[in-house]
Amino acid sequence: MAIKFEELRKYIARNVRLSICFEDGYYHDYLMMSDIPEQKYAGFFTYGVGMVDVEFSRDVYAALPEPEGECWCRKDDTMKPAMELMISEEPRDIKRSVEQKLLFRDLKPYLQIGRHFSIVNRNDWSSEYYEYRNEIPEKYDDMYVYGIGMEECPHVEKMWMDVQYETVRRKQMVIVLSNQQREDLRTE
Repeated sequence: MAIKFEELRKYIARNVRLSICFEDGYYHDYLMMSDIPEQKYAGFFTYGVGMVDVEFSRDVYAALPEPEGECWCRKDDTMKPAMELMISEEPRDIKRSVEQKLLFRDLKPYLQIGRHFSIVNRNDWSSEYYEYRNEIPEKYDDMYVYGIGMEECPHVEKMWMDVQYETVRRKQMVIVLSNQQREDLRTE
């Protein structure tokens, strides 16, 4: 069984901006997960998880107008880093090892190829950095996903550290893993 959007949303950090992207390239941007109505994307499958710079209004209390088939940019918009969740009406052909639980081995094929991952072990709060997805070792495969977020990356190139604006180029995806499943998600 593929990972449905309703399942994945439970693991996304509450304080990160989100861009929900469709296969046709159309997308919806949100300041945080709680801005997405509970059933808004019910039935959609996760196609990928990444990070991207997207447009947000400088006035966080104003909704962006819907584009009508054309590209547009306003002076009241700004680019900000966000978690990018690609969704599809059809599941990817990726088999899960365990139903009803999200193990890292099942999430890994959905992650962006690179760059900048911080894998955090919730048991002792240690973390390890990996530049690309394929560098993340199998030792994490049987750990439960506890949460997914984004934070400043101390390993980025100096030129990105020196820019005066916020960009995904200065971020790393944070994936918190645990030996035990989250209490609020247990089904047993």
